[in-house]
Amino acid sequence: MKQNKLFYIDKKRAVDNQLSKTNRPPLFFYVIIIGFIALFVHEHLVAQSFSISVLNDSVISKGVQHIAWESKEPRWSGDIVVADWTPSVELKTVKANNALMGYETTQEMMRTYQEAINETKKVVAAINGDFYKAGGVPVHSQLIDGEILKMPVQRDALAMDDQQHFYLGSFRYFGQLEILKPSIMLEIDGVNMAREADQLIVYNSYYGDSTNTNSYGYEVLLEQLEHRPINRPELFRVVELAEYEKGFIPDGHVVLSAHGEKVSQLKVLAEGDSVRITHGLLQGQNAIYEQPALVEFIGGSKVFLHDGEIDGNWPERHPRSALGFNSDTTKVFLFTVDGRQESSVGMSLTEMAEVMKYFGAHYAINLDGGGSTTLVANNRVLNSPSDPTGQRKVSNAVLLVQDRRFRR
Repeated sequence: MKQNKLFYIDKKRAVDNQLSKTNRPPLFFYVIIIGFIALFVHEHLVAQSFSISVLNDSVISKGVQHIAWESKEPRWSGDIVVADWTPSVELKTVKANNALMGYETTQEMMRTYQEAINETKKVVAAINGDFYKAGGVPVHSQLIDGEILKMPVQRDALAMDDQQHFYLGSFRYFGQLEILKPSIMLEIDGVNMAREADQLIVYNSYYGDSTNTNSYGYEVLLEQLEHRPINRPELFRVVELAEYEKGFIPDGHVVLSAHGEKVSQLKVLAEGDSVRITHGLLQGQNAIYEQPALVEFIGGSKVFLHDGEIDGNWPERHPRSALGFNSDTTKVFLFTVDGRQESSVGMSLTEMAEVMKYFGAHYAINLDGGGSTTLVANNRVLNSPSDPTGQRKVSNAVLLVQDRRFRR
């Protein structure tokens, strides 16, 4: 057990106050200015100087440890789960109630996932995920095993490809429907959202049992024949076509819902025809086939630590959650700090970046914080949630899953 590690950070701000010699103020002016400067620098140093003591450093699974830490000034208490980033470990995203809408606690989602997987895999830890809107809909997009739940927004996110490489930053959507005979390419306007004029929307079972559309559109039910990651085409077969509202969405199927000018283009299809759908979450200017094959995706507010450089833009102190990696991506970090409590006042993003750097992180993304902040390991809540009722029901979570067969 490691104890009494101390981390000191002192930042000094130089103040250069040059006054014109030809229009020099009286002496009392300098006294007042120097007094304000001294007060400001003192408060600045108090806010930015702190020490961290590691209270507990324990192994919770092979290659996975839990670090509990605290600081006396400012008053902080926090927890980190740090794991060796090997082929035996993967990050999986989960959604409350396994649906686009819905709330569950992080611990409930962890338990549900554990019950659904085979005995060779174990959910070692879990952390709350993205910010969310009314009904428990995540703000950003989400991918679960390569299936997309909703469109992205202009915020940062973490994505994982099928080789467990991670990608941080902003992403944009590109969607395409390829009708094979006759050869037609159609742009997809959205995923699991209300259909508007002249749009083509794709609905999957995460949206619910029905598209809930009105009677002014045209819908095609497709059976999925192959599953591939995002940024790769997937093959479907037409099983039903109808001019009706509220199309049913069976498991293993998707619905194409068109309105206006897109209707005539869908009406070339007949039962038994094959189509390809490509959903893209893109970074940079590379063509979609040059983009990574993404299988997991979770949103956050900002990548505040990138290649060791700090870019904190949220100065208020709150409970916070973050995901991070070290410089050579051999470690993954699930990080929380408590707040809104006598024992812990919470952190700014800059402070969280400094502390995560001390523990070895080189990259990090801010997740939902406040009362949502929750870190669970071996089915036990490690942190102290700020809500009086304990764990908050949230939209989604990130799981650290270990394959017992390949641990090394």
